[in-house]
Amino acid sequence: MGSEDRRGETDAELRVSLARLDGWTVASLAGEIDILTAPGLRAHLGDLVRDHGRRPQVIIDLGDVTFCDAGGLGAFVSAHRVALRRGGTVRLVVPPGRVRRLLRLANPTHDLEVHDTLNDAVALGLL
Repeated sequence: MGSEDRRGETDAELRVSLARLDGWTVASLAGEIDILTAPGLRAHLGDLVRDHGRRPQVIIDLGDVTFCDAGGLGAFVSAHRVALRRGGTVRLVVPPGRVRRLLRLANPTHDLEVHDTLNDAVALGLL
């Protein structure tokens, strides 16, 4: 395919894998979060938080995300708000880079915890 930008095409892909780690549900994301993938991500994260049980403890690992727009940020904030209403929380793992800069710019609009590594996010323990 070469090096052309395919972000605007309809075959955009975002992969989500789930794991459990020290009482946390970890959703590891890979790919692009954009206008095509954000609605599905929002629904998936909402289901994940609601299905988690009484105090949802969810970490969203963005280590393999190559692009994230405001729709992605909205999906994370929405999942976090649902978790808070249920007595839980959502934490993000975001290594330094473009996605981290987006979150830093939007920081005044949300109270998501952002960590450099999965180990950092888990080390704080459960609420």
